Amino acid sequence: MDNKMNCNSFNVDSLIKHFLNCTPINTIDILNSEENINCLVNSKKQQEILERTVNSDLIKKYPIKRSYQRAFLKWLMKKIEDEGGEIYDEDNCISIKESTSIISEGTTGLCSWQGAIELSKWCLGNKEKFFGKVILELGCGVGLTGLSIIKTCFPKQYIFTDCHKIVLEMAFENIQLNLVCNERKIESALKYDRFKSQLRCNYTDVKIEELRWEDINKYVNEQWVLPDIIIGADILYDTDSFLGLVTGLKGFLSYPNRCAIIAVTIRNKDTVLRFLHQLAYYDLLFTKYIPQQTVHQKSASEPVKILKIFHR
Repeated sequence: MDNKMNCNSFNVDSLIKHFLNCTPINTIDILNSEENINCLVNSKKQQEILERTVNSDLIKKYPIKRSYQRAFLKWLMKKIEDEGGEIYDEDNCISIKESTSIISEGTTGLCSWQGAIELSKWCLGNKEKFFGKVILELGCGVGLTGLSIIKTCFPKQYIFTDCHKIVLEMAFENIQLNLVCNERKIESALKYDRFKSQLRCNYTDVKIEELRWEDINKYVNEQWVLPDIIIGADILYDTDSFLGLVTGLKGFLSYPNRCAIIAVTIRNKDTVLRFLHQLAYYDLLFTKYIPQQTVHQKSASEPVKILKIFHR
């Protein structure tokens, strides 16, 4: 009862003023009292704060620096998590358009797979690793993992890539279906026979680009903003592609403080072992996580492991 009264009396206006004035985050003291911090656990109070700050019509019309908005959100999320609260999400559901066939149009990328589901779950449990970061996804498929990260982890930029135009077109449809895209910078198009699109969705710059693994190093070297993390799910099925993938990872991981997160569904142990041997040959290390799995109709009995790959 007391907690409810305190939350009702908690004045959000002061916090809003700090936000609109871009007050340095480390000087905001409105939440220093214990009762005010406790109010953040209240989902309705979180919703009110979001609607009057980053989601307000005023900010959409006259936006303040996105770097400050991200810093404000990061600070707010940490306060909530430090109190053991759940972060409010008005719509944590994702709708996916996909093919009903495992193989369609010459690719397996038109349906979601177990690895994407488990990688999404792992990322949600490690939000701090992705907040404000630049993420490059290899073999994005229909976009399930990327959409999960964008909606809940608030990366600075997310780049969906695949080598099949038809897969990227479906991923583009799913992005439009699930995200509020305030500003489209470049219309989706086939430029120089390559699919390329760029959008602004919520707080994240979203790119959709055609990329072959043998071109990873060239792509990374050409970017003004270097990715912080490369991720991929269920991409270890063709041993002929491992050389291009591993050499691409080798070049990317040579930059400091970079890592790759790969979800591997163990369908063929020999295939996975060949990939791990390639990593060792190119002096790359990995740590392994075994998630508690969700049953998925396409691969209910096949175990999934999450590999975090980094340079020696």
